[in-house]
Amino acid sequence: MSTAVVEQTVANLSLADLEALIRRVVREELARAWEEEGVVYLDDDSPLYQDLLEIRAMKERGEIRVLSREEAFGAHG
Repeated sequence: MSTAVVEQTVANLSLADLEALIRRVVREELARAWEEEGVVYLDDDSPLYQDLLEIRAMKERGEIRVLSREEAFGAHG
C-alpha cells in the first residue's frame, strides 16, 4: 500500500476511531509481548517508556485526565 493511500485513510478517520485504533494496537502489542516474555519490562530509553512518563507528568499537571478501564473500553475491555 502506498504512503498516499495510507495517509488518505488516516485522514478520513474520526478522532474517536483513531483513538480506538490506537488502543487496540497498543493492547495487541502488549498482549504479544506478555505472551512472549511473561512480564513486560520497558527500557528507560524506549519510546513507549518515555511516552508513559510524559503521560504521567501531564496527568500530574492536570493537563489530561486518564480514563478508567471501564471508561476506556466499556464492555469491550
